[in-house]
Amino acid sequence: MGKAAKRKMKEQRRAKKAQIDAKYATERPQKPYKDTVRENAVFENYYKQQGIVGTDEWEDFLACVREPLPAAFRVTGSKSQAEQLLHLIQNNFFSQLNTTTSKSEEDTKELATEETSTASVSLSQTLQNTDLADVKEVGVSEASESNGSVKAAGDAIPDTDGAAAANGSTAANGSTAAAGDTKSSELKPPTCLKWYPDGLAWQLEYSRVSIRQNNTLKKLHSFLVSESESGNISRQEAVSMIPPLLMDIKSHHKILDMCAAPGSKTAQIIEYLHADSADPMPEGFVIGNDVDNKRCYLMVHQIKRLQSPNFMIVNHDATRLPSLTYTNEKTGSTEPLLFDRVLCDVPCSGDGTLRKNPEVWRTWGPGHAINLHSVQNRVLSRGLELLAVGGRLVYSTCSFNPIENEAVIANMIKKCEGAIHLVDCSQQLPDLKRASGMKSWKVQTKNGDWFSSFEEVPENKRSWVRPSMFPTDDMESLNIHRCMRIVPHHQNTGGFFIAVLEKTSHLPWQSPKVEVSESSTESAQADQPGSTTVDKAKEPPTKKVKYAGFREDPFFYFEADNSQWPSIKEFYKFEDSFDHTQLMVRSKEGEKKRNIYVSSKSIKNVAKNNESKIKYINTGVKVLARSEHEMCKCSYRLVQDGISSVDQFVHGRRMNIEKADVIELLTQENPFFSRLTPNTQSSMLKMDMGGLVMRYLHNDSNTGTESPILMTGWRGKTSCRVYVPKFERHHILRLCGVDPDKALIDAEWAIKGKTGPEITAADVEDPPKDGVEEVTATDS
Repeated sequence: MGKAAKRKMKEQRRAKKAQIDAKYATERPQKPYKDTVRENAVFENYYKQQGIVGTDEWEDFLACVREPLPAAFRVTGSKSQAEQLLHLIQNNFFSQLNTTTSKSEEDTKELATEETSTASVSLSQTLQNTDLADVKEVGVSEASESNGSVKAAGDAIPDTDGAAAANGSTAANGSTAAAGDTKSSELKPPTCLKWYPDGLAWQLEYSRVSIRQNNTLKKLHSFLVSESESGNISRQEAVSMIPPLLMDIKSHHKILDMCAAPGSKTAQIIEYLHADSADPMPEGFVIGNDVDNKRCYLMVHQIKRLQSPNFMIVNHDATRLPSLTYTNEKTGSTEPLLFDRVLCDVPCSGDGTLRKNPEVWRTWGPGHAINLHSVQNRVLSRGLELLAVGGRLVYSTCSFNPIENEAVIANMIKKCEGAIHLVDCSQQLPDLKRASGMKSWKVQTKNGDWFSSFEEVPENKRSWVRPSMFPTDDMESLNIHRCMRIVPHHQNTGGFFIAVLEKTSHLPWQSPKVEVSESSTESAQADQPGSTTVDKAKEPPTKKVKYAGFREDPFFYFEADNSQWPSIKEFYKFEDSFDHTQLMVRSKEGEKKRNIYVSSKSIKNVAKNNESKIKYINTGVKVLARSEHEMCKCSYRLVQDGISSVDQFVHGRRMNIEKADVIELLTQENPFFSRLTPNTQSSMLKMDMGGLVMRYLHNDSNTGTESPILMTGWRGKTSCRVYVPKFERHHILRLCGVDPDKALIDAEWAIKGKTGPEITAADVEDPPKDGVEEVTATDS
């Protein structure tokens, strides 16, 4: 089937869908959405009894958790264009929003003055001068970040209160109150999270209704979605950004994220690993694990945006994560793999997410924390076993409950008998408002019974109410106050708990010379009521690992004598220093591989040493794709995803281009050489047909910074094209000062049977709506 026939079928499907949508819109009116009642008497009584905040703060706390959560995002700090992108956001969007806010406030004041002077103005008349669609509360941030529920990775500024506005709900205190709650309260200026380094994180308080009604917000929303897909921005709850900041990550660290899906924290960790943009493949690496197979694939999408060769995603139960090995490059011996940094963002009851996950109001009960306490202990125990001496582990939950937080930490410190201690992080993130860890609390069962100590628990309830859930007399000596609690009303966030632990010696049940077991005696005994000591001699029986979900193919790394490598090396002039055995494929059968990936040396080391132990989901980044042509000497072209990882090793098939060339190549499908600048034309004519790399050094006069922009492409007979994904095209065009929404694509003119005029994207006012999508190249 030809392109024209495919295009015609696509248009027919769109027309048919439009007809169906129009039919249902008229025949089946939408029912009004009933908002979740944000009340739970058991929740309120429980935390008031626990005293998680002072009595003078209780009403503020309760009022705050009933409000929707603001959305937040951060600019990817590891990207060389981070400063330029932040400047673009502030100038192109935030400055306009601040102006709109001021104007809205002035309009509201004038409206209120008119109403005061004219007492006869009715409510209906007043509302005619007011935009009812804006009379509502702020929206909710992206999907749940708790490990206890499936978290959608791609949600954009969700809104659970949108129906209230859609149904026409307003304040019932008269016309003046109704007017006062309009745009002035809605269009609050964006807030910089001062505690986040370099001012790269921001918080937004805009609802979906506001976005639909305000053109600037529409553009900002589209911008955030586009830049998120290209990996330059990450939409993430503000408090979720804190644990990776406290890990103190260096580029050589071996890092494990035990309960990683959907991957926002894992992505943040990878950013810090790549903080030095001069080293695209640092010595360290990140392994992200999750027990849920489907959620692992959410994490793949999240991590792939960053185009890192230093990550691996695996699918295992965190309480029984396999012991891994690696080859020591200095000695050549196989040794146990212990991690320098471990993140335990454990499954929890998730009541800290009430503001963005209102369903928790309906389902919350005190029994949830009791049920999860055992799992949390086992995950933390396994994490400490896999942590190297001198390493740092960060334990976190999105829960207010001390049974899931301080109780777990205190129990583990006591059982480790001095091998671990809490780190004082009071000097880190000085602008972050935090509360100290709790030293006393009570346990309530699902039946409503309260207990202050384990001695008060009846025998028939001791099978699930354990002594580790209660505080002890030595809480002060354990330095529990070094734990940190983030409560919503302090800085308009969600709730969170973080504890930073450092391992100073081997655990009592570990031998420093013997590889750690997959399920330690400590993990096995964590479930036993009254257990306070560890029998070092016993080892639990080994269970056969059961895999759920799709089992991915293993990785097959290139051998030293790989038959395909010589032609690739010669064509692209790879350095001899590049280790081509880091290249891999996902299928052993067939000589013609469709895609070739690259991973760092450390990831290759782990993968090859643990093939029989690990259920791999994903690793590496695509660097070469098969693209055969009879006139081309090499059957593979370079891929945009992995070009930054191998650019320093490629010395052939590359050229420097100018800004005008960048705009031309990204806004036209297959521009002829004659449309490029003279220097670029000359370079093109000297090349044979095949893949190539184009480099543009972008100088930003606003920030005084410069950053290289790399694009992979194909040199044809008389024209050239770039293989850059849609959203990355948009990003590069924005850096070059071009609005991608106004970009002209030759293909749209060709569809209409016309010849496109010789103009650049910056000159276009009203381009075809779907022009960019129609001709965007993919790397498949």
